[in-house]
Amino acid sequence: GQAHRRPQPPSTNIPRSLPRLVPSRKPLLFTLFLLLLVSTPVPAIAKTDFEKCGVRIKELAKSNSLPPEDIYTGPVKGPLGHARESGDPVLLVTFNACEKHCGATPEYYSWEETSDTITTWVLPLVGLVLQAPFESNNFLQTMFVVFRWVGSPIVSMMCIFWNMKVTRKCAIMVDMSVEKDEYPPPPSNFAELRDSFYLLSVINQYEIIIHSQLEERHIETILRVGLFDRRAEVQRMRARVAACIRRERRRGTVQVLVSLAWFLVAMGISINKAFGDLGENSTAHNLALGLVMSWLPVLIAATIVDRNPMDARYVRNKLNNYFRVIEDVERIPGTLPGVTGPAIFGEFAGQGRVRWHYGVAHSFLRTLEAMHGMGRGWSRTYADNDELSTTRTYSGLVRFDFGEVWQMIASFLMVCSCSLGAFFLSYYTPTVGLGCRSGGYMIFGLGAFGCLIMEMAAWAFLYPGIGRRIAQWVLRICEFANSCWLVYIIIAQTFGIYNSCRCKSSMWGSAGGYVDFEGVQYYKSYHIERSWMLGTLITCIFLSIGLAYVVEQWCTQSFLWTQDWDSAMNGLWWVRKWKWATTWPRLAFAWVAGCMVMAERWAHAILGGERHAEDRSLLWS
Repeated sequence: GQAHRRPQPPSTNIPRSLPRLVPSRKPLLFTLFLLLLVSTPVPAIAKTDFEKCGVRIKELAKSNSLPPEDIYTGPVKGPLGHARESGDPVLLVTFNACEKHCGATPEYYSWEETSDTITTWVLPLVGLVLQAPFESNNFLQTMFVVFRWVGSPIVSMMCIFWNMKVTRKCAIMVDMSVEKDEYPPPPSNFAELRDSFYLLSVINQYEIIIHSQLEERHIETILRVGLFDRRAEVQRMRARVAACIRRERRRGTVQVLVSLAWFLVAMGISINKAFGDLGENSTAHNLALGLVMSWLPVLIAATIVDRNPMDARYVRNKLNNYFRVIEDVERIPGTLPGVTGPAIFGEFAGQGRVRWHYGVAHSFLRTLEAMHGMGRGWSRTYADNDELSTTRTYSGLVRFDFGEVWQMIASFLMVCSCSLGAFFLSYYTPTVGLGCRSGGYMIFGLGAFGCLIMEMAAWAFLYPGIGRRIAQWVLRICEFANSCWLVYIIIAQTFGIYNSCRCKSSMWGSAGGYVDFEGVQYYKSYHIERSWMLGTLITCIFLSIGLAYVVEQWCTQSFLWTQDWDSAMNGLWWVRKWKWATTWPRLAFAWVAGCMVMAERWAHAILGGERHAEDRSLLWS
């Protein structure tokens, strides 16, 4: 027991005069403070006033004093084009005329408008970011992972969804090991399997230190024995390690849910303002700002399932010490008697922290699923033998699986729907066309997609070594640039930097080139809400699906890591009730997954790889 107890910190009295370590989240709060501080004097330096300028230009047009070259006579799309066709033409001036009469500088928002954006969107977004699973006292790594989450959300979400899938499969294996109405208390084979598969899900979040194929086989043997060996001394050690790691699992679910609720309330307020009778152009653009960031709640919520421990290094040392003991006790071939082998686990790689990390759990799970007798109550088949701890994986420990394509598609659709919804709303708000706002959202979406393409290309064509190290720094630069671009979009919308003649003219494409001085009520008379509704629905539908999926996964997997046995079994009872009620949708998804397995077999056959006819997925029943 003493060997596995967490070491206590020394009781040395630290003088109060020594500086405290700065937490990794304080720079984010400091940035927010600067944002609020700088925002106050912005309206004081604004010189452009489009409301007064519009009145002056209309007066010049009525008195025929406006030069003909200042009036726009080209093609017009959207509600203003419909106004022309209906015989109610609106005054349109060219971009040059706008800058000549109104000025080239932006009309910065007043403090009331700026503070409305800050309280509606900036603060909820900062609250969500602060709930991200950072690591303490690791500022540089924290900055890298923030840029990765924000600048490359597709890849980050894909990695998190993949770990969620692995944990889900571990939970299904434990649930299916006994009959649907059985809840055997410890000590029992069911409790042992719960510990084993929980440790497997934790191991999946760490890098495996492998230098050769021979060493890979050796590590596989150590892991297999340490996870599934049924000898009494190994079971006791495994139970102690699992209990210790469950205590180390990071809490804070309530705070994350509160931040998510704050974001959803802000979304509802923005939708009401944009579609209500008192809506303004700025409120519609604020709604677009919320739409483009709607992937963030899904990513933060997903980290509740793919949760990191409170001290990742302590958990890593705990796992390394445990498997060293297993290696020494087992006298596994490849080690000398009395000589402890090197550490198996490296850095914590969960939540997309380490590139090209897929974990080792999926190889074990695929092998177990392909074994005979896998179905409801499968643990009875292996209760009196050591087959679980002696069957080797057939595809190696660290291999990419085509099943991850599902997570890739889901992540792409989630981020793409958010960028697309914001793009539609800004593009079809007069002046209709590609402008600063819609173009900015398009650039961010393309930047996130570009990071995905580059990361997958580096994985496919570069071997571990100098090539991937160079690719990693290139990707870090791209993620940093995309993150800075997103921050610029938020700042520009908050303070009104986009409220200029150039941005109002939608000069990025061929559809714009003019400015009008009408209000949102005029646009609504020509049903501009239909275009806004399209973008809002696209994003809200995928946001709802993403949050529902994450919540469902958290509810169905939480019995695996819950420390209290009674609470865990109560959760498992509700899981079984829920899965029974949703049997038919699950069968439909299982059929689609079966088609993916067939496609993978065909791909192996066409590419000349090894074909595994016994591959199948364990379905809940």
